Amino acid sequence: MDRHSGTFRGTELPRLLLLLAITIVGVVYFWQRIYAQKAMPAAEPGIVAGNVLAPFKPDQSIEFEGVTDRKPIGLRDTAAYMKLLARARDTGAAEIAREARRDVLFQHLWEHPRENRGVPVHLLGTAFRIIQEPSSKTRSGRLYTATIVTPDSSPNPYCCVFEDAPANLPLGDKLSERVVFNGYFLKLLAYEAHDGGRGTPLIIGKLGWVPEAAAPDDPNRPLRWMMIAIGAMFVVSFFRWITRFRRSLQVKRAPSLLRDRPTEEISPEDLSSYLGSVDREDENAPSEEDSQF
Repeated sequence: MDRHSGTFRGTELPRLLLLLAITIVGVVYFWQRIYAQKAMPAAEPGIVAGNVLAPFKPDQSIEFEGVTDRKPIGLRDTAAYMKLLARARDTGAAEIAREARRDVLFQHLWEHPRENRGVPVHLLGTAFRIIQEPSSKTRSGRLYTATIVTPDSSPNPYCCVFEDAPANLPLGDKLSERVVFNGYFLKLLAYEAHDGGRGTPLIIGKLGWVPEAAAPDDPNRPLRWMMIAIGAMFVVSFFRWITRFRRSLQVKRAPSLLRDRPTEEISPEDLSSYLGSVDREDENAPSEEDSQF
């Protein structure tokens, strides 16, 4: 049998399956890595145990006495809300970032909101929703609200309010933008979600954002090109297999001419059989006398 007439040649099937497996695993890993880099920005230097941190105290101004947690913004919150808006407006972004606490996490604000009232905090995360609304409480007549998730809060969001937005900042409810936010904690804000009532820390401050076009070179470029090369190898191998499979269905194997080729040698059995057949023919042949009649 011709060894090339089959559907596969040698290790072609294992190689095709191997390329398919590598392609599937690579695509899944590639997209997971892209999403993780978008959803979870690179971590900043953490707080080192033993370092002396400047003590912080909640804002005990009279404006904060009526603030209530786990409720929507109401009249009792208006005075403190306006005070933090003015403080964020009059304080430069660099100054807020310098005094913002890196050691105040989502858990601290959620479990001890009163002890963190008015404390400046630093967030580095992903904004999944940024909207603009008209507001009579600001000089510009508008106010922005961003829903931000950080690695320590995921999947719980922060509600971040700011007055001035960076140029070309995208708006919408289906975003995935890496941002930094420095601002002052006001309260735990109640809101309605699809699965019921929820709460989120409300922070008022300034948002920082850099367009992806201005970001450094993509670190995933080598991985992307490798996946393209593996995908191309799989496509080529797959079409080669399809072509050979179609040919194997159309071409029939030609009969072998070597099987019945005559030779100069004859076996004793064949010779005896031949001589016996000749004798029988002679016996059955008519004699000359019979042929005269």
